[in-house]
Amino acid sequence: MKIATNVYRNAFGGITISNLALFNWLEDKEDTIVGIEIITERHILGPVIFRRYLPSFFSHHIINGIDIIPRRSWEKRGNPRKKWNILIEATKDILRQEAPDILLVNGTYNTPWILAQAAKELGIPIVLRYAGVLQKEISHKNFFVKRRLMSCEKWLASVAAAIIFPSKICQKTVEAEILHRPVKRSFVISNPVAAVRQFVRRNNGRFIVAAVGRWTPIKNFQAFIALHNQLLAEGWSHRAIMVTSYWDEKFGISDTIERKEPMSQEDLFKFYRSINLLVVTSHFETFCNVAAEAVINGTSVLVSKNVGFSEILIKAGLKRMVIDSFDNPVKVAEAVKRLAKIKLSQKEIKAVASLLDPQIIHQRILDVLNDVIKM
Repeated sequence: MKIATNVYRNAFGGITISNLALFNWLEDKEDTIVGIEIITERHILGPVIFRRYLPSFFSHHIINGIDIIPRRSWEKRGNPRKKWNILIEATKDILRQEAPDILLVNGTYNTPWILAQAAKELGIPIVLRYAGVLQKEISHKNFFVKRRLMSCEKWLASVAAAIIFPSKICQKTVEAEILHRPVKRSFVISNPVAAVRQFVRRNNGRFIVAAVGRWTPIKNFQAFIALHNQLLAEGWSHRAIMVTSYWDEKFGISDTIERKEPMSQEDLFKFYRSINLLVVTSHFETFCNVAAEAVINGTSVLVSKNVGFSEILIKAGLKRMVIDSFDNPVKVAEAVKRLAKIKLSQKEIKAVASLLDPQIIHQRILDVLNDVIKM
């Protein structure tokens, strides 16, 4: 089976991590990958993360959209099919050349929409793997932008022959708020995380709380700052670290919060092992790879019930790591202190790892793709 899919070179993103995990699993099988990337930067670094793949397995096509997407944003009025005609036609040329059996689109932003439009016009079946609900990501935008992008997200979900959701909360949200109907062919398949056989925890000093992710409104980093300030006010000794690509000073970030730049997955795993607690303050997450990776690396996490990974935690008997919300810093601080007293056990780590087994998860994804092709 030849699978076309959207790829990104940003190693910090959840889609990239999930893509690489799937590609690595498929590499020694008969299936092949057609990676399509649309760039909007004048200068980019080479895609180091894809270089290890043989050309016979992975072909990488790059479309330059720097003169189109920034100037003809889909947030502005107008038909995106007409705005992005050049990009869609370029994608169709690639799909004609490569002749994939199926298109697996990850996420709901502009690149998945462009690829899906091209595939639909060529009659190539589409499977949508949800990675972020667009309407949740843009909830801070004005009414007209949200309405325009709602139609794009709804169209994308409607043309997919099947939809893979990483969590039940993601499925319920899409069915209730985007499609306003049940999805006919839907599958809840968690994002995979490989078990770590051996690791050494390195923190022997003050209790370290950390937050990891892009600085966007949905990540709600203000709640992490509020938590840190609350712990300081209570005289609770700790270090607070944020790993993020952007730093917005208007939120009154304390000098006592340390910031680190985004890092490779290998370095991120080492970072998880050096901290005591990863706090995921997001208003909403379809899954949350960073929380899953942290637990697999032996680090406790604190997430809200609006994070997809909370479903895995509850199944694994780790309900203590799930709270209703991060709205009240006092209650969040209490939860942090409770977790500080309980060490994550090897049995609990294995329970989570068994639910995120890459072999099982990737086989389920492959089964979905094969079933759609046979339809």
